[in-house]
Amino acid sequence: MITLRDYERTDLDSLLALANNKRVSRYLVYTFPYPYTRADAEWWISEGVKAEESVTKVIEYNGAFTGSIGLTRQAGWRDHLAEIGYWLGEPFWGKGIATQAVQQMTDHAFSDLQLQKLYAPILAPNKASMRVVEKCGYELEGVLKREVFKDGRYYDIHHFAKVWKT
Repeated sequence: MITLRDYERTDLDSLLALANNKRVSRYLVYTFPYPYTRADAEWWISEGVKAEESVTKVIEYNGAFTGSIGLTRQAGWRDHLAEIGYWLGEPFWGKGIATQAVQQMTDHAFSDLQLQKLYAPILAPNKASMRVVEKCGYELEGVLKREVFKDGRYYDIHHFAKVWKT
């Protein structure tokens, strides 16, 4: 069973231990650094999780900090949609935790936040993440060629989305 909850100061050591892993960061956005330092973790807990127009939660599994999930609401004429992003510490991969977290956050976005569409841009090699969003009803809308340059290489982005059905 998983729980999505707010970050707490006591999450610092768990966040640092799980996030400072090249295999975790390799397919994440450039703002998720590697190496992930204590200063990065302190900033994230005190400032990063408070970004305007975003919702960021800890993914807790059986009482343990396992990763994070968030929504970034778009602005202007796109303010009815949000990008969803998530990560799990490597010891928790392959247990269905990410799928449960994405489903819970998706339900929250549609029912409580009244969003109409969520999207997940996923780097081409990240097949596990594609399976997670597909299990939650997201559909591939398109592939953006050579959209991201990271770690000296270009990646295609697979753009998945889910639209609220009224």
